[in-house]
Amino acid sequence: MRLCHSTIIVLALTIIPRLTEAAPQQTLLLEVQVNGQSTGKIGEFTLRDGALLAQRRELHDLGFRVPDSLASGADGLIALSDLPGLTWRFDQPSQTLYVTAANNRLLPTLLNPEGNSSGSGAVESGTGAMLNYDITGTGTDRHSVASGLFDLRAFSRWGVASSGLLAYAGGGPGGPGTKSAIRLDSTYTLSDPDTLRRYRLGDFITGSVSWTRPVRLGGAQVTSDFSLRPDLVTFPLPLVSGSAAVPSTVDVLANGTRLFSRQVEAGPFEIPQLPVVTGAGTISVTLTNALGRQVVATLPFYASSALLAPGLQTFSVQAGAVRRNWGVLSNDYGNFAATATWRRGLSDAVTAEASAEGTAGTFMAGGGLVMNVGNLAVFNVATATSTGSEGTGTQFSAGVQRLGTVFSFGASVSVAGHRFRDVAAINGDPVPRLRLNASAGLSLGRFGSLGVAYAGIDRDTAPNPIRLYVPPGSALAQNASAGDTINFQPAQRTRVLSASYSVPVRNMSIYVTGFHDFANNGSSGIAAGMTIPLGTRSSISTGVGGGSGGGYKQVQAVQSAVTIGDWGYQLYGSDGQSSHEFAQVQYKSPWALLSAGVDRIDRQTSLQLESQGAISFVGGGLFASNLIEDSFAVVDTGGMEHVRVLYENRDAGRTNSAGRLLVPDLRSFDVNHIGIDPTDIPPDAAISFTTREVRPQDRSGVVVRFPVRISHGALLRLIDEAGTPMAVGSTATLRATGSAVPVGYDGSAYVLDLDAHNELDVERPDGRRCNVAFDYQPVPGDIPTIGPLPCREQKP
Repeated sequence: MRLCHSTIIVLALTIIPRLTEAAPQQTLLLEVQVNGQSTGKIGEFTLRDGALLAQRRELHDLGFRVPDSLASGADGLIALSDLPGLTWRFDQPSQTLYVTAANNRLLPTLLNPEGNSSGSGAVESGTGAMLNYDITGTGTDRHSVASGLFDLRAFSRWGVASSGLLAYAGGGPGGPGTKSAIRLDSTYTLSDPDTLRRYRLGDFITGSVSWTRPVRLGGAQVTSDFSLRPDLVTFPLPLVSGSAAVPSTVDVLANGTRLFSRQVEAGPFEIPQLPVVTGAGTISVTLTNALGRQVVATLPFYASSALLAPGLQTFSVQAGAVRRNWGVLSNDYGNFAATATWRRGLSDAVTAEASAEGTAGTFMAGGGLVMNVGNLAVFNVATATSTGSEGTGTQFSAGVQRLGTVFSFGASVSVAGHRFRDVAAINGDPVPRLRLNASAGLSLGRFGSLGVAYAGIDRDTAPNPIRLYVPPGSALAQNASAGDTINFQPAQRTRVLSASYSVPVRNMSIYVTGFHDFANNGSSGIAAGMTIPLGTRSSISTGVGGGSGGGYKQVQAVQSAVTIGDWGYQLYGSDGQSSHEFAQVQYKSPWALLSAGVDRIDRQTSLQLESQGAISFVGGGLFASNLIEDSFAVVDTGGMEHVRVLYENRDAGRTNSAGRLLVPDLRSFDVNHIGIDPTDIPPDAAISFTTREVRPQDRSGVVVRFPVRISHGALLRLIDEAGTPMAVGSTATLRATGSAVPVGYDGSAYVLDLDAHNELDVERPDGRRCNVAFDYQPVPGDIPTIGPLPCREQKP
């Protein structure tokens, strides 16, 4: 036995060196444990001359931090012994790699909070047109006036063309008894959600930053627009990081509200993009291990939409003729102008801004920074310089803002030299020489809230002359006679200090507010009142006030018409320097919001009628509805009427006799859920799906089809020649279509797509075959039962 044992040992010692010499390099698939905890991963390694190596990407996937300065070999392999702060041991029998590493040598586990998927799915748009209208008629014992505001849109997958119109009959800019129509904006807009850009031709408002002033142009514009991705958060969000010694549960709360709860393995972890509200707050992170032991850490944060996330940028470039007297004249265009703005997030705490514009020999450019200062507040500073025929001028702007749960404050100042000009100034709107705003708010909990604000502005006179009808004694005329030139931009100098206090008392809300203008003859005023809700749609309020212009008292009762079929009302009465009574009733029908009211000011009484609604044409149908502010859908059930339609699981109405229903108020570029109630589908109809996700283009309509078809089905009772029900498990095949269905208990088989005359081939479980011939007569709204039908044996 000893001789045999020695022989085996010698043989083994002889073989092992030869195997080692024949295989100097081995590829190993090893289970990896880090700091005594299993990673649940298998890594691919190379064993060479007693050293263990792996690809850089493999090491990253296993959670090891590999310095960029660490070079790999010609074959791309990196030795584990070259990784700083890391030791390893290879256990060959279990094929396990044991690694010991400091937390700073491990990549953190990313724990992503759940978000929505608004950015997923293709954007849809039908082809059609829509007209929003708001028509008002007012009549007195002297004259009657009608006015209308119209918004016409034509849309397709190639974009949206829109134009607005303001029309008067019996009054308006030309005076009593005249008619006029004033064109507002006419624009073609193409939106690209993939690049987050909009392209516009026509009338638009230029892009701007906080220290520049937008103007209206008629021309072309290219701008980035984050609203094309409603799920995209553009400002920096807090990131939480930590390390767990053992597998634990991590809970994250922001201002006492739970945001996140997840299991985490041992080692470092990170939770990026925590969904917090803007303003100051505190994040609390709690680690709880299997024994219930907890470690709690808190950290402050400040989130602001004035900042951009690192690497995120936005821009706006536009050129065209300056639009003047918008809303008064249809086609009053002035100097050619071009402007551009740019913003980019440099870090979580700093966003850079730049702007440039030019017109009529004047050029202005500037830059600024927006900064999060120590998670305490957001500070912004900017400077701009202009040059032109009047020389060189400068503007300086600065501001600070903090939004807190208890105390909030903000202040901003802008100072411009007398020679500073921008596009708006060259075209009639002077640059404010001084703009000063400051505010503070304090939340007192159940004792209410207190606010104080100060606003000051200095602005030069700007002639912006147009000839309009001016009623005698009108404040607008400023002592001008009828038909005189009106100056819409008089010199302005205000210094207003205001304060307010509000407190909830049971179900009431009580407020007190006051102001004092230090610049305009020391005018001042104070007001107090209360509001009592009477339900979800109605309330009553009352108030009193007084000041330099005298005192007043008022009372008002309101009920809103929110959903289809609602009635609303408004009752108002006030008494002061003049008495005013107003009463109005509203009804929200499926086709429009209808209003009728009577208004009395002193001894002048007028009657008012108003209709607000929309007329849409899409998918070959014409629809009347309430106002459509953004997108809408037309649900089509293929002619099936009285089918209940659901929007976000809420009742949206029933399809009409053509099987259609218009659903307004969809969220553009966001995912909307539209469905139909399957219980409203008759038994003899078939439908493939009952819900759809729709992501519509803005200000457009989309047709959502639920193809409902008559199934032409019947329940057959099949028997054999002896009158016994056909065996369970038999298969019946309709010859005309080739579709096969199983045979159930009592020889029953449900067969679709039947013709007037039909033949079935039936195969029993034992392989025997027979056939059935029968006639079919559809029963509208029901599934007929046919049989018993004898199955005739097929001769072999």
